[in-house]
Amino acid sequence: MWKKRFAAVMTTVVAAGAVAACSSGDKEPNSASSEGANGAKAPVTVRFHAQNVTFDKTMMAPVIAKFEEKNPGIKIDYVGMTEPTSDEVTKKIDLLAASGEPLDVFLLADARSYSQRAANGMLEPLNSFIEKEGFKFTDEYKTDTLLDGKYYALPGTFNQWFVIMNKNHLDEAGLKVPTIDWTWDDYLDYAKKMTKGEGASKRYGTYYHSWADFFLLGMWNQPGKNDIVWSDGSLNMDHPGVRKSLEIRQRSEMVDKSAIPYADAISQKLAYRPLYFNQNVSMMAMGSWMIGEVGGTDQFPSTFKTVFAPMPRNEKSDPAGHAMSSSNYLAIASTSKHKEEAYKFMRFFSTEGLSIMQKYMTSWKKEDSGKLLDSIIQSTKNPENIDKESLLYVLNNTKPVTLPPALPYQAEVYKVYQEEVEKLLLGQQDIDKSIAAAKERLQKLVNANKK
Repeated sequence: MWKKRFAAVMTTVVAAGAVAACSSGDKEPNSASSEGANGAKAPVTVRFHAQNVTFDKTMMAPVIAKFEEKNPGIKIDYVGMTEPTSDEVTKKIDLLAASGEPLDVFLLADARSYSQRAANGMLEPLNSFIEKEGFKFTDEYKTDTLLDGKYYALPGTFNQWFVIMNKNHLDEAGLKVPTIDWTWDDYLDYAKKMTKGEGASKRYGTYYHSWADFFLLGMWNQPGKNDIVWSDGSLNMDHPGVRKSLEIRQRSEMVDKSAIPYADAISQKLAYRPLYFNQNVSMMAMGSWMIGEVGGTDQFPSTFKTVFAPMPRNEKSDPAGHAMSSSNYLAIASTSKHKEEAYKFMRFFSTEGLSIMQKYMTSWKKEDSGKLLDSIIQSTKNPENIDKESLLYVLNNTKPVTLPPALPYQAEVYKVYQEEVEKLLLGQQDIDKSIAAAKERLQKLVNANKK
């Protein structure tokens, strides 16, 4: 049923978006190795698609050079995608796949996107490659990508979630850098105290991005049952963290007015990087990919010091120091004509390749994390604007927790939930109605997907 639904959706996408698809004029040949003029085999070209803001060509250049040096028969064609959000990148990859664009390796931003595309047959299973190489997945990587007994991706970056804070705004409000003892109520007080001004020039204390994750803030610090639908299809909507998530958003956006309203975020298609680096927002919850960015990049210069705080807990009585961790996912298109070569690149990239970049923490267990962190900080334009003391405090005092394996229809789960929370944030219904409506719709969705 899921595959039929996906096929129908993609047929519509292709019909509506054919004009937007990449022109054939800039495509690289993606056929199997051919004989050259002197009878030698021409190198195989593997295409790698990822969001340009995540991996730009400058960052990719030394990685590709090293890989091609080790694998002289394989060339890498990096396609940096310019869509502004990861959701739009994923939609573009779907469109390219449906329109017959040659795809080899591509990056998926989260577990929802990964599980959905694994379920619809878009991704090549990796078990045979892993068995041939002979390594144990969980000994090699921090993030387990197993779905129904198969691996469809290798994890790339490893993202530990924390709070980034503008040190100037913190000092101006007379606030201390928080420790693991702080709660979401403390967070909201900080946001209120750092909010300043009115109208177009208003500076907000915080901002919640449009990702579905930001509707579940009160679940990010839960080491157990931390998702709204569990792996066995049972609903977890009665978890107190769900209600807390809605209370956080409602209070800060609609009562304290210390967070950018959701209506503005979606109508203006706001992006979190410009908001933070332009100092329109004082703090926000983000992942550890931001370590290398808050020190300044060509696109977003750093003009102030950033300090780091742990993810808040829900109540004083809750265990402290837990925070969600996540990865992005490197996958091979099931339609790729160069699966073996694509796997070789993906395996290299997910291990020593990402470390060469000196930009992100990785999911590879064999990396030297301390050395890599120092390299990431020193490679920024203004390393002095990264408060290493608070960063190390957060990393050393945080226990990473992960979500359960994603359901094949995980994207639909979050879509249903998000639609009901949106009604709350747009003033159309209260918290009780939002939770009740989401529970009813989610149960119907689970029932419809039972095998």
